[in-house]
Amino acid sequence: MKATKIYFKKLFNTGNYQHEEVGIEIVIEEGEKAKEVMQKAQEFVEAFNPKNADRIKRLEKILELKEAHSYGAVKEAEKELKRLKDILNEDLPF
Repeated sequence: MKATKIYFKKLFNTGNYQHEEVGIEIVIEEGEKAKEVMQKAQEFVEAFNPKNADRIKRLEKILELKEAHSYGAVKEAEKELKRLKDILNEDLPF
């Protein structure tokens, strides 16, 4: 048996008995490990969680008010905001 594609989808609850489905199908190239491809697919789909819009706003607020937060919180906010924006702004992160 040979796996040639990975498909990952997730339903995100948007409230009021509604949901949004996000998924991606990736062809596994020669030499790639299925587990690594699955992790990339999950990361990509998770970035499109509708609740990330609020999370991005919170992270941006931390960066706007750096003096009100610890150095560690600011650095973590910078790192996470960059990670999310990189995924959301690329066609594909891999």
